[in-house]
Amino acid sequence: MSLSKQQINELEQNLLKMKKQLEEQQELREKDESLQESTGEISSYDNHFGDMGSELYDREMAMALDENQEETLEDINEALQRIEEGTYGKCVDTGEEIPYERLKALPYAKRTVQAQEKADEEGKTDDYEIGEPSFVRKGEGKYEDSRMQSVDEIMETHGNASNKGEDA
Repeated sequence: MSLSKQQINELEQNLLKMKKQLEEQQELREKDESLQESTGEISSYDNHFGDMGSELYDREMAMALDENQEETLEDINEALQRIEEGTYGKCVDTGEEIPYERLKALPYAKRTVQAQEKADEEGKTDDYEIGEPSFVRKGEGKYEDSRMQSVDEIMETHGNASNKGEDA
């Protein structure tokens, strides 16, 4: 069953409210960051390594949150665009109707639950596929970290000082 105009209007208002909140949060964070930068210490000479580690962790956490909010904001803008185009509430992969209950919980959903699960399994997110992380290689049905090798594997690959010249 298609969404009614009243349901679409309600969901659009929710999307606009979410968008406004995210934009306000971004603005506050940007002001906070610029204030931190202007009052920050010039040198880290007298800082303890633990303090610098905590500061790095805090910055990485803030960056991850920023990235997540930017992605959510992008999803919200795409949902608002779909409302304008008249395609809101239809799965972008299958064309099936997205249930109102799902849209009420996640107004910027672009897929049905089943299509989203399939996209997640295939490693697809939106317009691109997730590639293999740089240090990871496929092993026998599992991922292995190529940085983690046993001594035997390293010697087999690179040799050692005592047998290095034997092959030459």
